[in-house]
Amino acid sequence: MKTLLIIAAGILLAGSSKAQTAAADNKPSEAVSFQPIPEGPSFFGAFEGRAPCGGIAQQLKLAVPGDCEKLKCRLTLFRDPATSQPAAFMLRIVGGGEVRWQDGHSYRLKELEGKWSVAKGLPSDPNAEVYTLEFSDPAVRVYLLKGDDNVLFILDEQKAFRVGNSEYSYTLNRVELVPGK
Repeated sequence: MKTLLIIAAGILLAGSSKAQTAAADNKPSEAVSFQPIPEGPSFFGAFEGRAPCGGIAQQLKLAVPGDCEKLKCRLTLFRDPATSQPAAFMLRIVGGGEVRWQDGHSYRLKELEGKWSVAKGLPSDPNAEVYTLEFSDPAVRVYLLKGDDNVLFILDEQKAFRVGNSEYSYTLNRVELVPGK
């Protein structure tokens, strides 16, 4: 019964929503960065999103406050400049991790690094392109489904879609990093 309700809700929402379409003027949003902005042939792209705390915090073993609603994520992907193959990544998460202090205020921040790779196939789509983020802890992996060049969907540990809520989704959108002032 619950599955039927979810399917019915999806059909109703699909009829009233408008999907983003590819267009010549479809450009990534700008995102302010106070860190050095990567560039050159090794920089593949930066992606940002706000995900609900629950699933991803547990998967990444992040400390989060009990009232955590969202995690603000920035994923920066790098490739080998000679071969253009996936190489390293940096994942910056605000809202989870260690407590930091700045200008008399506290916030949580976790910065993770590792290697990423690309593979084909999901149980529901053998042609799907899936990015795998591999961390120093071999038991932790994050799977991202490439929606298109500008959108990545955060999958669960079994490579299934995660379901967000009315305010936050498990989606990362490509951004153009601009220097903060």
